[in-house]
Amino acid sequence: MRTLAGLTLGLLLIGTTPLTRADEGTALLPPVYAIPFDDYDEAAMQAEMAAQVTAFLETMQRNHGRSEEALRNAVDGELEKEERGKLIYGRHLADHGILEGYEFRDGALVRGEYRCLQQPINHLNEFIGYYGAVKTALTSALGAPLQDETLWSNDLYQPLPDYWGVAVLIGHLRYAARWETPNGIISLELTGNRHSRLVIEYQSPEYLANKQQT
Repeated sequence: MRTLAGLTLGLLLIGTTPLTRADEGTALLPPVYAIPFDDYDEAAMQAEMAAQVTAFLETMQRNHGRSEEALRNAVDGELEKEERGKLIYGRHLADHGILEGYEFRDGALVRGEYRCLQQPINHLNEFIGYYGAVKTALTSALGAPLQDETLWSNDLYQPLPDYWGVAVLIGHLRYAARWETPNGIISLELTGNRHSRLVIEYQSPEYLANKQQT
């Protein structure tokens, strides 16, 4: 059985997963944006995103079932918010804000969520690249996802792959993948609503069992 331990070794070899291209269609005129894109190493940022997600998931596996105090000692970073049964840490990737949350039930860690919001826009397809890098790392460690979807709710930009990031941004395009492991379910999702949002969720068997009962 593959585990997330293999993720770290593979990070230096990560490339984005080729995403399904759209069917040929009539070309549409792309919108005009006056965005001062920052200069940055795209491959390096994708590798950093995959590394942060890897660290988050490994933290979840190592501390599954442990207490809030144990997690505090295991996680580096700034504690942004603390409420009953939840600890939320703040991080950054370039200029993008990241929230890393941990949820406890009966004093034991049962669920975690890593959430990154695109702000500012450095490249139109930037977050599609991040999604691909994380998906590649998880697939390398866990095998092919049980669920792997590319969903269009509006196909306006489908003939224009260079603008698929815009489609995500405005909610026309959604990517989702899910893996089931003996340690729980890991899901990966890229959606948008004025900002692109990348979310990785870890749900333990205990959390899922309780969820089914309620």
